[in-house]
Amino acid sequence: MYNDIIITNFSEPEHSGEIENPHLEFEVGNSVCGDRIKIQIEMEGEKIVRGVFRAWGCATSVATANIFCSLINGNVVETIVNCDRSKLDKMLGDLEPSQYHCLDILHELHNKLKINFVKED
Repeated sequence: MYNDIIITNFSEPEHSGEIENPHLEFEVGNSVCGDRIKIQIEMEGEKIVRGVFRAWGCATSVATANIFCSLINGNVVETIVNCDRSKLDKMLGDLEPSQYHCLDILHELHNKLKINFVKED
């Protein structure tokens, strides 16, 4: 039912929490299943020094939030926003059909980050 990536990130989430005065905060959700994830980010220049989440939903969505925070923590924004979609597609491992919505949530989290940092010419 759950792969090892999901089990580890749901059972032992390293990045759950809140930041008192985040530099950036955004939320995504899935209207069909009701899952909701809030991300808060602390920056130093162009580097994300800390990203945390609060999640309401299934085990896979909690794991997705933790995996996203693992991706962003300690990285320069440009590196993250340029992350290839195929890399994102592999981050959750093999999913059951009922878990595919969490891959959409991961892509939406990535897109929200892009929206906040990529400047249109």
